[in-house]
Amino acid sequence: MKRSFFANNWILLFIIFPFSSQAFADQELLPPQQVIQTVSSELKTRIGDKAYKGNMTETMRIVEEVLSPHVDQHRVSALALGKYWKKATPEQRAAFEEEYKRTMIRLYSSAYASYKDWSIRFMPMKLKPDAKKTIVKIEVDRSGGQPVAISYRMVNKSGNWKVYDIIIEGISLVSNYRSQFTEIIDQNKGSVQALIDHLAQKNQRALDRINSSA
Repeated sequence: MKRSFFANNWILLFIIFPFSSQAFADQELLPPQQVIQTVSSELKTRIGDKAYKGNMTETMRIVEEVLSPHVDQHRVSALALGKYWKKATPEQRAAFEEEYKRTMIRLYSSAYASYKDWSIRFMPMKLKPDAKKTIVKIEVDRSGGQPVAISYRMVNKSGNWKVYDIIIEGISLVSNYRSQFTEIIDQNKGSVQALIDHLAQKNQRALDRINSSA
């Protein structure tokens, strides 16, 4: 059930950050919310219509460049790998972190090709001055569909708010991937390397398809 939920193409549009030209009107946003606003606006401005022209390589480059500073990739990777994070070697952790990041960048960039203008509202939130973690909640109104509740789990790292999980209608992105990754590792006798190889091969095949169609 979880896999099919996240497999839906419209869901992929929100797995990192949403786009909407009307998302932030008439709202005074707190610093964590401002991160979502800033990144969304920058992505929309810089990517423009490149995805529609089939320039997926450039789209992926921009997405990675804009998103990376605002995602706690290390924390995301550790949570997604779950119990196997401690069992992995430092080299395997670094390799997994890179391939997982490539996976998310690839999926998000591909989903951008189906971009539509959604109406987004930030939910009211309170933030203590010394807060280390928080949750930014938004509601997405889709044309012809029910509103979708999305929550961004964020952590304050040296004064910078970063996303480390996204919850869509109660389903955690990190938990969803952890279930998939654990299944792959268990099927390969507890081999973390098998998962890394699986992700690397999948990412490479996708890149080859992009290059061949360029």
